[in-house]
Amino acid sequence: MSDLYTKIHGTTTDRFKIGLKTERVNLSGSTTGNSTTTLTNRDNQNHTVNSTVFFTAYIVGQGTTNVAAYEIKGCYLQGTTTVTGYVTNTYVDQSDFTEPVVSFDTNGVMTVECTGVADDSVNWTASIDVVSI
Repeated sequence: MSDLYTKIHGTTTDRFKIGLKTERVNLSGSTTGNSTTTLTNRDNQNHTVNSTVFFTAYIVGQGTTNVAAYEIKGCYLQGTTTVTGYVTNTYVDQSDFTEPVVSFDTNGVMTVECTGVADDSVNWTASIDVVSI
């Protein structure tokens, strides 16, 4: 017979069967003028996922006179290029930036692309929370 705590929270064995994994990915890059850049990790590589994942990306761009901040959420379906439930929240956008784009290829390689604005150099940083099964 199980106690109330086990019924509500499950057992350690149950949690391992579910197999949820979380990780945080940090990416960065910079743009000059209206150029577009792909954000990469400190080894200058894109991040690759090995399963279906839900992600939340926090992306901030800081230029000399321009600032932008976005939150992007979605779910990537493994083995496809499909991202479902894609939602972008814009928190700051001082100069009509083009919204960043988070995409995946069929091998699970995640691409985060950011576009700058005229007459400014912008440094971009992204922290991405990834939950996978």
